[in-house]
Amino acid sequence: MGGRNPYLETYLMVNGESVRFVKTPDGKFRGEVEVILTASQDENLVFADKYLLLSPESADSVHVGFNFIDQQRIPLPAGNYKLGIEVKDANSVAEAVKATMDVSLRMPGDSMIYSGIQLVESYKKTEKPGPLSKGGYDLVPHISEFYGKHENHLVFYTECYGSFQSLGEGGRFLQKFYIEEQTSGKVLPQFSGFERSTAAAVNVLMKELNIEELPNGNYRLVVEARDKENNLLARNTQDFVRSNPGMIANLDNLDLLVTEGTFTQLYTNPDSLAEHIRSLSPLSSSMERTFAENVVKEKNFNLMKQFFLSFWLNRSPSAPREAWERYRTEVIKVQKEFASSIRRGYSTDRGRVYLQYGPPDNRTVSTYEPAAYPYEIWHYYKLGNQSNRRFVFYNPDLVSNDYTLIHSDALGEIMNDQWQFLIMKRDTQTNDIDLERTDPHFGSQLQQNFQTPR
Repeated sequence: MGGRNPYLETYLMVNGESVRFVKTPDGKFRGEVEVILTASQDENLVFADKYLLLSPESADSVHVGFNFIDQQRIPLPAGNYKLGIEVKDANSVAEAVKATMDVSLRMPGDSMIYSGIQLVESYKKTEKPGPLSKGGYDLVPHISEFYGKHENHLVFYTECYGSFQSLGEGGRFLQKFYIEEQTSGKVLPQFSGFERSTAAAVNVLMKELNIEELPNGNYRLVVEARDKENNLLARNTQDFVRSNPGMIANLDNLDLLVTEGTFTQLYTNPDSLAEHIRSLSPLSSSMERTFAENVVKEKNFNLMKQFFLSFWLNRSPSAPREAWERYRTEVIKVQKEFASSIRRGYSTDRGRVYLQYGPPDNRTVSTYEPAAYPYEIWHYYKLGNQSNRRFVFYNPDLVSNDYTLIHSDALGEIMNDQWQFLIMKRDTQTNDIDLERTDPHFGSQLQQNFQTPR
């Protein structure tokens, strides 16, 4: 969004090694990617563009050690849209990759709003304005929402609109930014900051957070604008995933938590409480799971109660017991439906997904499809800030009730482009299968169930 004229901004990064490079007339090699961008509103197409994205030239077609980026700005009126993208290697017979997502463009009016939060790979001061220039900087986008173990800094850029209209000339406000856990909503104060700002046509906020000590997990970056009375004026969020093996945060001051007079006193059997703690895994952050494993192993009953109480106080400070009892009801449901002979319901893949995200909006169950292992496809219309996310489970042993999650397009979940081959592998006479081939018969019921759940 910019000024009074909103626009939709897209970024596309292509891995150079994923496309075929062909020789150009000058003897160099270059990749070509066909891109189709569409925007629809109430099933009506309001924007469409098809173009050819060219890679930088390379000295050969084998050792391609670079990615190339495309950025587009699409002027659109304020409103809700479904963005579609289709990407195809122009020099290959491989099928196009397609994706859709819901987006919302808003204008400030009489209130303050933030633009979308852009994650930034690198930046430098603008010398000559170009497509990647914003707020006086050239911003190379961090296309992925995944931060690996060697990425220890999270840089972001956003713009706040409407402060001048809301607060008037000279109006002062505070811009806060912090990281919270996606599942629990728990704020991590050690990963936060603020900036004092004066009302303007556009207030730019570009900051950097050191995430070197941020453990594995799914997180949310939050930006907020607040007035001098701490009233919330504007807010926006951006989800991301952190992989940081070996980094474990402790639960500070847990040993000081008093459990007497709380609902934890209902539990007098250490084994029963240990089982309840293990059932929390689908809701837990990586640090909580590690701590829970250790506290159960140590069999320190008082510390177990302190952890259990702390867990629910973090999620529902005013009613921790009620929050636990609601969750316990779902754990019982999961145990009845998804447990196997060797695994509790909450520790199965279907049970974990159900407890973490809730019941799916659509659940396609296929038990007797010819040549296919039994499988299920779960479809969520909304999953936090994500839309239209799917989970694919299958049961290759044909005996137990334990289905394995083999693919999902949800952020932070396992992704496997070969999931259809795994399900249809039952049709082969040997255990060998060519996972590189493209088999159009998968476009029948299996693909239809994925694209259009029943």
